[in-house]
Order: sequence, then C-alpha cells, then structure tokens
Amino acid sequence: MTVPINLLPYDIESAKNKLVVVTGSNSGIGKEIAKSFVDYGAKVIIACRNEQSALEAKEYIGLNSEFIYLDLTDVDAIYKFVDEVHTRYGNIDILINNAGVLRPPFTRTKSGLELTFAVNYIGYYSLSLLMIPLMKNVLGSRVINMSSISQYSVKYINWDNINSDKNYNKNQIYALTNLFRMMFTIELNKRLSNSNSSIVSLACHPGVSITNIVRNLPKFISNPIMVKLLNRFLFQPPDKASKPALAASLNSNIHGGDFVGLDTRKQYKGNPAIVVPNELVFDKELRQKLWDISVEITGIDLN
Repeated sequence: MTVPINLLPYDIESAKNKLVVVTGSNSGIGKEIAKSFVDYGAKVIIACRNEQSALEAKEYIGLNSEFIYLDLTDVDAIYKFVDEVHTRYGNIDILINNAGVLRPPFTRTKSGLELTFAVNYIGYYSLSLLMIPLMKNVLGSRVINMSSISQYSVKYINWDNINSDKNYNKNQIYALTNLFRMMFTIELNKRLSNSNSSIVSLACHPGVSITNIVRNLPKFISNPIMVKLLNRFLFQPPDKASKPALAASLNSNIHGGDFVGLDTRKQYKGNPAIVVPNELVFDKELRQKLWDISVEITGIDLN
C-alpha cells in the first residue's frame, strides 16, 4: 500500500556542501548512495570496517569522500568513530544507517549480542543517538534508517528471544531487526520532536537488490550471471535501489517518521514513494519497550 506522493525528482541541489555519513558504503547499495551524494556536491564519510574495500570504493565514489573506521558490533568503536567525526568536522548534515548483515552463521559479539541483532539494530540505535549532538545545530539534518520489506512478515514480537537466547532463526531475526529499525525511527522522531529538535528521523527500504549481502545465501544466487538477470528482470540493481535513501535524504515533501519504499504492490522494484510500514510499529507500548531494552543494553539514551 502506497500513499500517492511522488518523491521524484528530489532536490539534488540541496545536497551541495552537506556532510553525509553512510555506513556500509564500501559496497552494494551504500556505495551507490555515497557516489550519488558526491556527484551531487556533498562530502561523504565511508563508514565501515574493511579499510581495503573502503579505499577501493573511494575510487568509484569520488575524491570528495573519506574512510573512517566503524565497527557496529563494538560500542567502543562506535564512540571512537563519533569522536573522530566530531574532531575532524564538528557537525554532520545527514546520517544514513545502511550497513547490515543477512543470515550469517550464528555468532556472538564480544558483548554477548547475536550478530544480526547487534549490527542490524543495536548498532543503528547506538550510532544514531551518539551522532545526534553533531546534528542538533545543523538546519535540516536527518537520520535515515535503511529497513527492508522483510519487516512485513513479522506478526508478533517474542521479546524473550530477540537476542536469539532460545534459538537462532536466521530469517526471523533479520525480519525482526528490520522491524525494530522502523520502530526506532518513529520513536526517535517523536522524542526529537518533543524536545523541539529540528532533526528528523526517517526510514526507507531499497526493494530487493542482489548485492554482496547475499553471501550467506545459496551459491547459485550470487552467481554473477544470475545476479545480473535477477536484478534486471525481477528485482533492481544497486544504483536504482539507492533511490529511496536519496529521496528520504533530499525530498522536501517528506516528514519525520515517514517510510520511503517503492510505488509497486510487492515493492521488489520501482520508484520511491511513501509507504505504510508493518502495523506493529504504531503500537506505542511496543516502541517504548524496545527503547527501554535498547537503553539497558547500550547504556545510551537520548539526552
């Protein structure tokens, strides 16, 4: 279901001279988002763990980009990243939380979190809240959280297993963390608004695009010929899949808490449009519970 608001074209000129942080921009959709911003005249911070792939991506993204190390599984690394951005630049205009993992082997981080939960949600929460002080004095600043159509598959939340303490279901935790991103987006925007902040929080999803995030799926899906065929005829290539994030960042018809998806029924591919997320995100008690758990895990809250 989509709301008939045309999000194309977005205001490319408004990107000029902005400082944009894009997590996971060393590959896939994130790399395309970063390249577009540099092409539009912005400065981009490539935020990821792999320095080699980041430097290779920089050649594609453009000279007005810079790599700064970020490991979303490590809260100390997140603090260090934020400190380094603050030291070098002072403020930022846009934070695009794009990095993620899909169906990895069961892994615990050093803090005891299951890897998908750690990267796909807790990392988003921690980085966003720590970056807020760098955005509060910037007019028109935005936090953009990348989600997925997988969120629609979640019918209820088993709070006892959000960290896979009872069992690990790769597909369920991936969908759940994408739902959590949307819940966090709405709750963060509400809290920012209540504090009279000009920062807005939005979410988007790219549809379906076969990128290196599928490395843990069956090998035939990542076959280069299969990738090309799927992205051309059934899904969409990374450059097209980057458009919802760009629209969420640069379109003036969007409001805090909105969810930018695609203007097609299944939303596998299409053009950016404001869409309705999973109905669970509108439950205030669920959002409050998620927020409380996030504060408990991270020790970070919105000040």
